[in-house]
Amino acid sequence: MTESEEDTIRLFNDIKVNLFRVPEGAEQTPDFFVETDNQKIFIEVKEINENEEEKGLLSEIDKKERVSGYDSCEIGKRFRSSIQTANKQLKKSCTSNEAGLVIIQDVRHFFTRSCMPQEEIKLAMFGDRVTWLSVNTGKIKADLFAKNKTTTDKKNTTTSAVGLMIKNIQDDSLTLHIYHNPYAKTLLISPVFESTKVFEYRINATKEYDNFEIQ
Repeated sequence: MTESEEDTIRLFNDIKVNLFRVPEGAEQTPDFFVETDNQKIFIEVKEINENEEEKGLLSEIDKKERVSGYDSCEIGKRFRSSIQTANKQLKKSCTSNEAGLVIIQDVRHFFTRSCMPQEEIKLAMFGDRVTWLSVNTGKIKADLFAKNKTTTDKKNTTTSAVGLMIKNIQDDSLTLHIYHNPYAKTLLISPVFESTKVFEYRINATKEYDNFEIQ
């Protein structure tokens, strides 16, 4: 069991929601499911670990106590692959209007962990941000979500929402931030989980650049 799966179990114990493990079979299926008063939700948990480049960075820091230089990968790239893979697994079980929730936890070291995870989630879902400026005035002419979308009306519609699980580095407490997918074939019914440890967000525009708003 991964660190993120263990943390998911602990989080749901904290918010007093019964979490059930999906039996493993020949095919890859979601990790868990819950049944609320409103709907059944399948959950796939994804964990972001250091890649080889990031491991090399940490090794350099351990040996030299400094780093010569580091360029992180494009914003949203690591989260994007997690959403795509999770959607395939959710699709195996979400066959009768069940909702699908992807929970992502970034468990990388402080030096390699995302410093703006909400923006990572947003760009992973709706596409890279592209801003057009006027040559003459310098004013913004267009601010758009562009390529590399993972959630559209035709792609990954089994994913009802993407959840970001965050662990407090001081006391190990956990919170879950749920970002609703407006293109989902089955929408999550709010409030998904009634708890002070769970936060929900929705976005109004997915063509022009926009921000999630807390509900």
